[in-house]
Amino acid sequence: MHRLYLKLDSLLFSLGMIVLLGCGSGQADGKLAISGTVKLKGQPLESGTITFSSVDPQQQQMTGAQIKNGQFSISADHGLPPGKYRVRISSPVGGTAVKSDEAPGMAPAVAQDRIPPEWGSKSNQQVEVKAGQKNHFTFEIP
Repeated sequence: MHRLYLKLDSLLFSLGMIVLLGCGSGQADGKLAISGTVKLKGQPLESGTITFSSVDPQQQQMTGAQIKNGQFSISADHGLPPGKYRVRISSPVGGTAVKSDEAPGMAPAVAQDRIPPEWGSKSNQQVEVKAGQKNHFTFEIP
């Protein structure tokens, strides 16, 4: 019985090492890490979001990240496979939050996005994620 436990322990250890070694390549199921910088009017965008969605309707891939101090980073686990992607950036300002314990009343002020529509809701901005390259992108929003 003792030998059976030793064999099971060895098998589990071997399987664990295979899994760990397989994850060290910087890719997860063909997905690649993505990072970059975002500037608005020449200055780092202090906060916002960035999303990448497939240009190819057959691919159906999408991911995103928070932008903080002009920087964003997406790990390979949450990254994208090689291909072309539409980029959308958002950075809302203003607006009023509704408290959960208050009765509904007048509609709160709606936040305004300081990112121009051609970079946000109506974006046609694209990037290409490539295998074997550092997928670091710089976005300069006028």
